[in-house]
Amino acid sequence: MFQIRSEIPSDGAAVETLNDLGFGVERRGRTVYRLRLGAPTLSFIAADPVSDQPLATLRFWPVMVGLDRPALLLGPLAVIPERRGEGLGRALVGHGLSVARDRGWRLCLVSGDPDYYRPFGFEQAAPYGFAMPGPIEAGRLQVKALAPDALGTLPRGAILPLLPWRGHRGGSTDGDEIVSHRRLRVG
Repeated sequence: MFQIRSEIPSDGAAVETLNDLGFGVERRGRTVYRLRLGAPTLSFIAADPVSDQPLATLRFWPVMVGLDRPALLLGPLAVIPERRGEGLGRALVGHGLSVARDRGWRLCLVSGDPDYYRPFGFEQAAPYGFAMPGPIEAGRLQVKALAPDALGTLPRGAILPLLPWRGHRGGSTDGDEIVSHRRLRVG
């Protein structure tokens, strides 16, 4: 059994340990970490219902698609090794995507195993022109529309670089309002 809750500051060390166990301490050298600046916009824990000890973690980071389109980057998702295969990760992803949609986010990207993320509605990002700021294993960058028209409104034939989110307002952690080269809304 487990319960899903928002990450709190005291979870920090446990989250780092879970991510080290899942991805190794060298994970920060991966291309995707170039996009994970500042604090995550959404972060959740699957916790033991008795001890409240984190068993799994999922974070979402705000990124920009080009200069004018906000999106979320899902990950990292990590589960304590002895609890893998019990559905904690899938529950966190489903919960996180639902919260992101409810808060008005339109696009979500992930660098991960296509077989794992396909059931959540993720599809290959390359046909839409999305591009990471460095090397990534072929087929791992995926996208999901959180709003019905989100993928249909993308410019056709364009390269859409993923950029770090540099204009996020520190007081707004839910993605409702951002500041970039101009004022934008996610919804």
